[in-house]
Amino acid sequence: MPDLWHLAEVFEIMHEVGIADAKAHQLRVKTAIRSTTDGGQLPSPLTLFMPVWTPGSYLVREYARHIEGLTATGDGHPIAARKIRKNAWRIEHGSATAIAIEYRLYANELTVRTNHVDADHAYWNGAATYLTLEEAPGAGARVKVDVPLDWDVATALIRDDSMPAERVFFAATFDELCDAPFECGKLLERSFSTLGKTHRLATTDSADARSVDWDKLAADTRTIVETEARLIAGDHSLEDALPYDRYLFLWHISPRSRGGLEHRDCSTLMSKPSSFHTRSGYLDVLSLIAHEYFHLWNVKRIRPEGLSPYRYEHESYTRLLWWFEGATSYYDWRTLRLARLCTATEYLTHLADEMVRLLDTPGALAHSLEESSFDAWIKAYRPDENSLNSTVSYYLKGEIVCVLFDLTLRHRTLGRVCLDDVLRHLYWEFGARGVPVPEDALPSIFARVAGVSLDDCFALWVSGTAPIDLDETLTKAGLALERSARREGPPASLGARLKLDAGRTVIDAVPRGGAAQRAGLDARDEIMAIGGRRLPDARLELPLTGLSPGQSVPVLFARDGWVRTVELTLDPPLLPEAKIVPLGDASESARQLYEAWLGEPFGKTAEPR
Repeated sequence: MPDLWHLAEVFEIMHEVGIADAKAHQLRVKTAIRSTTDGGQLPSPLTLFMPVWTPGSYLVREYARHIEGLTATGDGHPIAARKIRKNAWRIEHGSATAIAIEYRLYANELTVRTNHVDADHAYWNGAATYLTLEEAPGAGARVKVDVPLDWDVATALIRDDSMPAERVFFAATFDELCDAPFECGKLLERSFSTLGKTHRLATTDSADARSVDWDKLAADTRTIVETEARLIAGDHSLEDALPYDRYLFLWHISPRSRGGLEHRDCSTLMSKPSSFHTRSGYLDVLSLIAHEYFHLWNVKRIRPEGLSPYRYEHESYTRLLWWFEGATSYYDWRTLRLARLCTATEYLTHLADEMVRLLDTPGALAHSLEESSFDAWIKAYRPDENSLNSTVSYYLKGEIVCVLFDLTLRHRTLGRVCLDDVLRHLYWEFGARGVPVPEDALPSIFARVAGVSLDDCFALWVSGTAPIDLDETLTKAGLALERSARREGPPASLGARLKLDAGRTVIDAVPRGGAAQRAGLDARDEIMAIGGRRLPDARLELPLTGLSPGQSVPVLFARDGWVRTVELTLDPPLLPEAKIVPLGDASESARQLYEAWLGEPFGKTAEPR
């Protein structure tokens, strides 16, 4: 069998990407392929395929469904391009020395992992845009950008100096090509240099983008970069901790959504304009930056064996997303605390909110962290009305488990080792050397770094589904989680999660074991009245005043157009409010652990800067 990766050197590939019709949201892609061998004749047939997913977003998205009007030529003459799979075409060209494939690509999904083009900008991701050769799946390529001359181009790829008159960029491998999105338009930009490396922020100019204080955002981004570099460096130099020459932060400022996607030398970040104008919103923005930037080490270089190499035509399975996403979620807000971008109180408030979300997820008792990681392809990105009961987010539970691991490591080693030491070991022993992390290696790595076993924690928190006693670990830092009902909230609960739908109060999800499920209510049922009292129009307030937990009340609801009544025994009130508080009787060792963890005297509160 031929070495397909070696064959990548036989082909020279050029992708030309331009706008076919901005109003129809269409890109035009032309892929030219020629042989670099002396004879110059290409093998025939050739098969080209488009990835079905993009690294960092673990769902088969079927990008090829957006391709229209694909045609092919060989040495300038029309040739057959026969579709042989949902995402692959076979090119029969005889003995051509060069072939070209051209197609239109629908691009009207503004997310960090898809493509979007309109009159103001063009944004595309590699996996969702380019075809590549099945005969040489690792082949790199050049990308020629054909957009209006007065538009700017932002990408992590290096510009090809051999073609100075054109905007052409070079990727040495297909991984690198898929790992470098493009943003084209009239850009707002900021840049800064630190630790010997250049960093660039870029976004398409718009009224929403101009509402952002880019100088402040650049300054805070620099602080995040420097803080995470110190976190990774350990005994190594800060410059060595940054494994790139330049880094690009691509921004979408849009009311449509929030999100981020990591790459080796860049990230795409998307936030609503309103997020930049409140304290809580801006902390969320900063945590997003810290999260995606942290991924340049944790998943892009510290890679699990299950994602090495990427297999672009089908799912790539790993049981370690709880670490690669969960630990990254832990370190995003931890970075804000280390950088003094948030107070200890704000940090603990964030953790309390996350802990409540976890405790109120019945699926955590049905689906373990490692199972949740493995099943990302069928569960994480495909939520339904039962997801609350059937699975748990590896982001959410992974973050909380990493909190517990950090505190436990500090406690069991008397402050000698913390989770930061495990992280540095993973980078310098695996990531920096390009060695994948074996799927079953984390328990032994933790033990090697700490000098103590944490197998009991892995069995309970990662492999198991038993309830986690958060206070048992928080106590080690002199802390406890306190939950309470919302002030002036309802005295009892229906045991259902509700939403408004065209002014109607509709059940969104039914937590397992709650009052609504026991009564036989279901997702999509419309709640009309409780205990004979009608629900207010277009509001989610339930008429529960004067009722008590354990009391049976009639619930009038509609299902599939039919009005029905069911008797429901009310649950105790929800406890959505939470805070992590210092214990008055905390031991001296717990106080010292707290101070080492949060960098602040035990029990002290500070105002945001």
